[in-house]
Amino acid sequence: MAQALSALAVGALVKDTGTLYNGKPIVWKIADKGHTGYPSGSVTLITEKIISLKCFDAIESGNSDSNRKSYGNNRYIYSNLRQWLNSAASAGAWYSAQHSADAAPTNANVWSNYNEYDAEAGFLAGFSTNFIAALLSTTHTVGKASVDGGGTESCVDKIFLATCTEVGLSGDVTAGSKLALFSDNNSRLAYPTAEAVSKSEYTSSSLSATQAWWWWLADAYASNSCNVRNVYSSGALDLNDAYSGYRGVRPLCNLSSSILVSDTADSDGAYTIIWNRAPSAPASIDVPTSVRGGESLTVTWGAATDEDGNLSGYTLERQYDGGSWAQVYKGINRTYTDAITKGWTSVAYRVKAYDSAGAESAYTTSATRTVINNTAPTIDGADSDLGTKTGAFAQAYVVTDPDSGQTVTVVEKIDGTEKRSFTATSGQSYSFNVTAAEWVKLLNGSHTLTITATDDYGGTATRTYTFTKNETEIELTLATPLAADDMITKAIMSVTRQIPAGATFTVEVCNNGNDASPTWEDVTQAVTSGSKFFLSNTTKTADAWGYNFRIKVKRNDATGDCFISSVGGNFE
Repeated sequence: MAQALSALAVGALVKDTGTLYNGKPIVWKIADKGHTGYPSGSVTLITEKIISLKCFDAIESGNSDSNRKSYGNNRYIYSNLRQWLNSAASAGAWYSAQHSADAAPTNANVWSNYNEYDAEAGFLAGFSTNFIAALLSTTHTVGKASVDGGGTESCVDKIFLATCTEVGLSGDVTAGSKLALFSDNNSRLAYPTAEAVSKSEYTSSSLSATQAWWWWLADAYASNSCNVRNVYSSGALDLNDAYSGYRGVRPLCNLSSSILVSDTADSDGAYTIIWNRAPSAPASIDVPTSVRGGESLTVTWGAATDEDGNLSGYTLERQYDGGSWAQVYKGINRTYTDAITKGWTSVAYRVKAYDSAGAESAYTTSATRTVINNTAPTIDGADSDLGTKTGAFAQAYVVTDPDSGQTVTVVEKIDGTEKRSFTATSGQSYSFNVTAAEWVKLLNGSHTLTITATDDYGGTATRTYTFTKNETEIELTLATPLAADDMITKAIMSVTRQIPAGATFTVEVCNNGNDASPTWEDVTQAVTSGSKFFLSNTTKTADAWGYNFRIKVKRNDATGDCFISSVGGNFE
């Protein structure tokens, strides 16, 4: 696993196994975190040890200033050392003149010909591509000599030297602020690496990897043009000529605090940098436009990509009523169903991707949705079975909407077919009427009545009733007999029908249909065969003769469709 660089304490050691100097990985020490004036969110590193012995700046034989002509230039922005530290050029190619009198640190231009470095590659040439890409440009303030106007000046670099102020020493000016690593002389002690000692042309019994040594600072000594401040081997403040090639180099840099390092230190006591690229932000995030309090919604988001192929999942956060963000989901899925609390006024979501090394993408944030706090209407009672019905009937119900001022639309359906739709008044009683005309169209068996009430915001309530129609007899007659001028003696009739086998079909007619007790005569056989039939009755009690018929069907135990669709005929 991994942890952020910022999780390590000041003083912890860090290294990138691909960033080398003198063939060995450079070991860095955390000097501060979030240092004032440095890039926001950065961690400041300084090499644990003195990595090399080099002059600050070479003598400048063409300089009109006699000190700089003999002892080198102490102005940091023009120094050979600053240029070398920030160059990734190959051997012998890092140097270019920084001013008209500038000179390279050749053998002839350094003190006693010790440790010239013009033929070296630039310091950054040994850095890994990832480390170079991660270096943060830092605006650095350093002290100037009086001959250059005194005070301070600033420059922007990726690699730089500390100032007196930054290491906790009182130089000629205040340049920057103290780094957390430095507190006293002991904290400033630095030892050369074994490679720095072995490669140095300057030899001394006191120069070894086990003894503290001098190391350069960035500040010029204010009183002359050639002396540069440095840390003495005791940790105290010192100064020396710029061209002295036996002073140590201890560079600094700034990295982002989110860079990952190993969870444990290696044999050098250093945490290894893990060059992991964060995944891309999810491509999109979708939240339904209609959000209702007391209900659920489903949030979906687009996929992220990861150049390292170690995308692990997504973190979804919610914000309601403009408050703080809170995590509601973490995992590999790209959809989440969330419960919306009734009473919220607004809600928004944001999502980020993360990988197996703990690196995270930027957030992708949704639009803020207004929460509709609507209460759906209600229909009294409960869904129920009304049992067996034998004819037209009515079912009463009451629709109520607790949200005042809304329009409630009610739709009644029989077996899924709309019967009527109307605007209801909350609290008023209504009746679902199954009329006689509708009743006769229903087949025997189970049927369903549904009542659905819908408010302005789509809140709905549905009440469902079931019933069974089970009619076993049909009796059909005219409500008003057909008028006749005289006694009817003969007639013919046709009945269009579907009568299943086993059912009983009977047709009766009368010629005194206006009487209180008509004389019915069975003509079933004649109707069934399509024959004319003769009526035998010759009496009436009413004022006029009238023709009527009575058709009866008894289902008995028969099954299948059973109906009469039309009746026709004539009489005389």
